[in-house]
Amino acid sequence: MKIIGHRLIKFDYFTMVENPREMVGVNNLLFKFDESLIEKAINKEFSVIAKDTREIVLANAFGAKFIILNDESLAKEAMELAEYYLFDSKIALIIENESELQNAINLRVDTVIYKAAIL
Repeated sequence: MKIIGHRLIKFDYFTMVENPREMVGVNNLLFKFDESLIEKAINKEFSVIAKDTREIVLANAFGAKFIILNDESLAKEAMELAEYYLFDSKIALIIENESELQNAINLRVDTVIYKAAIL
């Protein structure tokens, strides 16, 4: 499991964007699933916050580095899809603190991202 945002582990911050103008000069982009933003970010490193299985499958097909989920039940379903379809994207769960880490371990997600790692 990859852990992003822990104070003792080196990491690159994610930059949350909501429109294409905010993408200028930023490489580690993060945004809610939006095909128009994905189209603008296609030549950059980007990750997507997905809300359902359709967005999960499409985000992988579009080349998202991480598919980030806020919902544990959706994370479990995403991991099953990722294993079945051999996703290139990594499935990530957002956590706030170390006490939530065990749940992520039990779900077998690829990555956890502390909220503090998102600008």
